[in-house]
Amino acid sequence: MLESEAVIQSYKMNIIILKAILLGVMVIITVIFGLIPIKLLQFLTTKSGIVENRASFIVSILSCFAGGVFLGVCFLDLLPDAYSSYSNWKAWSKFDSDYPFVSLIFVSGFFIVKIFEEIIGKFCGPESERNERRRHLSTFVSVENDFECRNAEHQQVNKNVDIAKSLTFIIALMFHASLEGFAFGVQRTLPSVASLFCGIIVHKAIVSFSVGMRLFEAHSDRIWLPIVCIVSVALVTPLGGTIGIVLEDPQMLA
Repeated sequence: MLESEAVIQSYKMNIIILKAILLGVMVIITVIFGLIPIKLLQFLTTKSGIVENRASFIVSILSCFAGGVFLGVCFLDLLPDAYSSYSNWKAWSKFDSDYPFVSLIFVSGFFIVKIFEEIIGKFCGPESERNERRRHLSTFVSVENDFECRNAEHQQVNKNVDIAKSLTFIIALMFHASLEGFAFGVQRTLPSVASLFCGIIVHKAIVSFSVGMRLFEAHSDRIWLPIVCIVSVALVTPLGGTIGIVLEDPQMLA
């Protein structure tokens, strides 16, 4: 009896150690594939002439690919999982309702992000910036200086809006990554851990590359911002995995 319990405890500990190692691998893969676009975009944007046109075309193709990845993750991965989990919860809780709660939450999330971006654009947009500038600039500014101010102002507004959009996007992605880590952490058997790891790592490699493309293209003048965002997304997965491991085996805290 004692030997069987010892074997079970040893098996659980080996699974936990394996999970910890694989979570670390997830972090490394996420960071590597997320940072690859740095050198790629730098290489493509330093070309000239015909090569520059081809490089711009390649960047556009990669951006389209990134957008397709995000749409695919949403409609082929997240949404079906949400419907499946909701159906399982209805069967477990005996909840009887045909109201499309999942669709409502899905659309609500979309409009929350859209409204947030509109609010940011409203308060950081050209009109508010122009009014603020009018209150502080002298009325004796030359036409040339006024044009330069407007141009600099427009660039700054675009940067502020891009930062707000990127932060909103990264927060949503961090939430998704934490759920991935949690689902991985609660696995109990070696086959389930291995199969889920293979699925997550392929998914993370593609998504991380696409995220890196999107961030570095939008913030090429602030390299530190995409790097911080990618590292943050990478670190959230082991955090969710740790929570899942602890909840799956509370005796770890004893």
